[in-house]
Amino acid sequence: MSDFNEFDILSVSERAKRKIEKGEYAVNGSSGTLYYENGEIVSYSEANRYLIENFSKFLSYSSQLGSKEYREGYLNWLFEDKLPLLKERKNIAFCASSGGTEALFIAFKTLAKDHVCLFPSIRWVNYDTICEETNIEFELFNFFNKDFEFDFNSLEEKINSINSKILLVINDPCHNPTGFNFKSDDYDKLFSLINKYDKKITLLLDLAYLDYSFSRNMIIEKIINSNFKNPLYLAVSASKSFGYYGLRMGALINIFPKEEKDIYSSSYKKIIRGTISSTNHLASGGLSLFFNNKNDVLKVKEEIISQTDRLVHLGNEVKKILDEKGIKYYPYDSGFYITVIKNNAKEYLRYLESKNIFFTLNDENSIRIALSSLKEKDLAYIKENL
Repeated sequence: MSDFNEFDILSVSERAKRKIEKGEYAVNGSSGTLYYENGEIVSYSEANRYLIENFSKFLSYSSQLGSKEYREGYLNWLFEDKLPLLKERKNIAFCASSGGTEALFIAFKTLAKDHVCLFPSIRWVNYDTICEETNIEFELFNFFNKDFEFDFNSLEEKINSINSKILLVINDPCHNPTGFNFKSDDYDKLFSLINKYDKKITLLLDLAYLDYSFSRNMIIEKIINSNFKNPLYLAVSASKSFGYYGLRMGALINIFPKEEKDIYSSSYKKIIRGTISSTNHLASGGLSLFFNNKNDVLKVKEEIISQTDRLVHLGNEVKKILDEKGIKYYPYDSGFYITVIKNNAKEYLRYLESKNIFFTLNDENSIRIALSSLKEKDLAYIKENL
């Protein structure tokens, strides 16, 4: 068995499922899908019913960029009562996408000719694959400094070493795979740094986990008050927010100065037409109806906060176990994952699997624990066998 096949997330999760199907107790801490304690996927009935009850209405093709109703509904979901202020200050281009992944694909593809992607060294592994498929080069800077803070010095050094234009990708909040969150002054430092370089740097915020973070409102405020000369890209994932992992729904949003015209949408239409033809009308149509019902929107947001609390609780409990065992980990604030620092990570993962504990490989010296698929009852078993 090759290393790739052995440690691929889907392979690890499948081995865990086979153990469970045989009636064995197994901890499946590999899946980035959010589950309830009873093993069912977390979803929200107030949103789901619009998809179920209106299934036949949305079997036709959708437009390439998504309907006006989906655009306005999603923008209202994200920016709430701040949306009028954003529209007053900025222009907005919106493109519906098949999840956050396609939103990233569209952005990378659009800028591939004259930009280099810049990522932190600890990152979602699929960024590399998307770069490969869109033919955009990428470079890395160090994520954490010695004090386990975001390494702005390394970022600035790397920016200075790159001669071409840069697409800087920041996955925040709930960074995948560490669960690290930027603080308010981190955003101030980041935005100030970007503005030093005039039009050299375009920032893309990967906000896949925005709805599962307590820093959500702070981030929205920072976005609205941003003053970049280049457009700001936002990649958002309805698939992640609403538990629609298989339906694949999200958006790529451009926020740019009032004096600039929308030069982005025509490129997005071409990319979508040449890949998936049109966006998922069932998901976008159902969500458009949901977004228009304020009471249901408030109910779902309250439920998401409850799930956010549960994830943070699981993360804090896992941190206690790691501290007791003397196992180091990267800073975790909130979100779906926590990452353990472990030499010879592959050998340790094999040992854990012998105990029916299934986590995934992040790199040669770190292991990702998916809090999203853990249950409360798993904690005692992990503590006993870690």
